[in-house]
Amino acid sequence: MLKSQPPEELKKRIAKGLVMVARPLRRLLDRAWFWAKYGFLPPPEGSDLVGYEALIDYMKENRILELPGDVVEVGAFCGGGTYKFSKSLSRMASGKRVHVIDCFEIEFDKTECTAGTQMAQLYSRHLQGRSQKDVFSRVTVGLQNVEVIEADSKCAKISANAICFAFIDGNHAPEYVRNDFYLVWDKLAPGGVVAFHDYGYDLPQVTDVLDKLCTEHQEEISSRLVNEEKHILFIQKRCPRDR
Repeated sequence: MLKSQPPEELKKRIAKGLVMVARPLRRLLDRAWFWAKYGFLPPPEGSDLVGYEALIDYMKENRILELPGDVVEVGAFCGGGTYKFSKSLSRMASGKRVHVIDCFEIEFDKTECTAGTQMAQLYSRHLQGRSQKDVFSRVTVGLQNVEVIEADSKCAKISANAICFAFIDGNHAPEYVRNDFYLVWDKLAPGGVVAFHDYGYDLPQVTDVLDKLCTEHQEEISSRLVNEEKHILFIQKRCPRDR
């Protein structure tokens, strides 16, 4: 005689089977949605821990790529963001390049978050024994509009004459946040934007330095915008006529 309810073990197997089917289907749908919106497939899973879509959407909505200058990225980690910048420029501003600055030494950033964990430890956990440089190289292979500057950002030189957009997520120590601001600020085109990650989140020293920089340069800044979901601060440089 058949039981009205299947055994618990069978229920568990059915549930597990459904999950195994649903996960790849969800990934496939997510990739299809990304391609439909941005015109290219996303990079490998786990290679962009920020969510560069927020940066790309901002640049598009505010017509930043119509300004003179290239795009700069300080701190690339696994390269997924570099990939998204590169592919976006190829579609929206083919004459522009991405200048990437990273020393590719995950032990370099000893800054501690509010939980007491060093950034270097978080990076190491994510990489699970892999080389950051090797992962970055595999993710960005074949990108023709990317210039990689393998250096400490305090020593880096940017070849671009002008910058329209910069994203900074490098070493989180206060002196590096300040250094990286000045690394791009003087070359930032009027109306251009520099964005910083980890603003208003679990690295209060980053927030404090950025607030001080914004106060010090308030006459040169036309607007500030915070993406609270992604913890990104956008700082737009004032045009001379607006001063």
